[in-house]
Amino acid sequence: MNPDDLVLLSAWKAGDATAGGALVQRYYPNVRRFFDVKVPRAAEDLTQRTFLACQENLGSFRGDATFKSYLFGIARNHLLRHLRSSARAQAFERKVAFGGPSHRTSLSMIVANRQEHHLILLAYAQLKPDQQIAVELFYWEDMSTSEIAAVLEIPVSTVTTRLSRARSVLHDKIIELTQPGAVRDRVLDQLDAWTRSLVPRPGA
Repeated sequence: MNPDDLVLLSAWKAGDATAGGALVQRYYPNVRRFFDVKVPRAAEDLTQRTFLACQENLGSFRGDATFKSYLFGIARNHLLRHLRSSARAQAFERKVAFGGPSHRTSLSMIVANRQEHHLILLAYAQLKPDQQIAVELFYWEDMSTSEIAAVLEIPVSTVTTRLSRARSVLHDKIIELTQPGAVRDRVLDQLDAWTRSLVPRPGA
């Protein structure tokens, strides 16, 4: 856990709104991005709901996992509820199968200014939703497999398998979507690095 998270969380539990605000400010861009790449129209509302639920359930956090994994667990639950409601789940599946990440996704959330990035995003769109989440948390949020396991409520071994399968799908889809050439070769040679570089890094 970020060493400051525990201090801020303890203060927030004790009623310090400033400490709570500092935690929200720290993780707001991460949670917003989590929703923005999947359901951009609802991203703001779901982000607000996530932090509200976090505040309302502070007492349930026992420190068994990091605060970040606890927060993303809440975010995932809100996403699943949103996708299950009315026809949203089917619309999401169609988007994954045919449309790719929405063009409405903010470029402040995702870097997509190179051919390599666009290629990875097209391949990423072919992943199953649970694989997408695992990829995002591992590559974009720098979370460990144990943290991801806490978010998804699955064993660490399952996370490892899911990530391995996601990499294989990305690799195969990149080959399927492109002709042989320098761009394809660069992406395949350094798939992990290009996937990670989709997210702006502090100070970059």
